[in-house]
Amino acid sequence: MDRKKTSITSVTLGVNAEALAKFTTLLQGGFLLDVPQKTSIGELLVSLPGFSKDYIAQRVQTIFLGGLPADDLDQQLLGIDAVLAISAAMPGLAGAIFRKNGVHASLRTSAGKVPLKSPETNGPVKIRLKLFNMIAVEKGEGILNSGCIIPASSLQKFLTYRNTLSSQIREREINGKDCSLQELLSLLEQEDTIKLTVRGNHDS
Repeated sequence: MDRKKTSITSVTLGVNAEALAKFTTLLQGGFLLDVPQKTSIGELLVSLPGFSKDYIAQRVQTIFLGGLPADDLDQQLLGIDAVLAISAAMPGLAGAIFRKNGVHASLRTSAGKVPLKSPETNGPVKIRLKLFNMIAVEKGEGILNSGCIIPASSLQKFLTYRNTLSSQIREREINGKDCSLQELLSLLEQEDTIKLTVRGNHDS
């Protein structure tokens, strides 16, 4: 990520409303957030569009921080970069093992909390937050509609390999100006990150 860049390119897509839910799979690759040092996982999640404390407690059943299970919503985010992944309950034994505070947590190969590290910077922690299964389905549309920062390569791959969904895009804008698909793809090859907004279009 080019951290010297002070502005970020905005990309807005208007898609057929019935196809909007399928665009939430973009969030499996993660979107980017800056949070203050020592922000807890719970505080981060409740700040997202559509997330409430009740929803998090009832729906968010699996949490990975830095590739390791994290059971404690009060666990603080420290350091420079972190990858946080959340999902609803996963099926089968794997779901039971990795469910937060589950009775089968002892079966994990790496059990326990992710060790906390002292901040190496006074700046924010750069989080890549990945949403999976029903979490993405239920809350992804609100996040995309509000706008989120994603790696440009994520959208490039999505548009390149999902032609059926690409055909559902009715409007494309770069920084508020209409563009063609080829112009958008060309931009995505040049950019590191973009601010993406996806809105459902109900017009006939």
